[in-house]
Amino acid sequence: MKIGELARKSGLTPSAIRFYEEQGLLAPISRTAAGYREYSNYAMERLHVIQVSKRLGFSLDVIRGMFGENGQCLKTEILERTETRLREVEEQQEALASQHRELLALRAILRDESVSRPFCENLAVN
Repeated sequence: MKIGELARKSGLTPSAIRFYEEQGLLAPISRTAAGYREYSNYAMERLHVIQVSKRLGFSLDVIRGMFGENGQCLKTEILERTETRLREVEEQQEALASQHRELLALRAILRDESVSRPFCENLAVN
């Protein structure tokens, strides 16, 4: 299929597909005599893997590493990268939980009428 059809079926723009090609994430199987890219039906699956991986927060470099030389997904590599990403997400969750607690404490202090005015003025950003 040509790039326009692949774009319609995948929901991506032709420029996004060309970008993934430039990044080494997707390759056309051939070109027509007129120079048009021809993609296999497998390209749809590959684009789906790329889109899901991006949504899960994987970088393009990491996604590139998920595929072997033959273009097939490497289960062990994906599992390793998934474990790493899970640790990153858990660290982010802990940081956000800490910020949340601190913000709740700050809000409680600011709502307390007995807190002097200068305290609030010191919080102002110039």
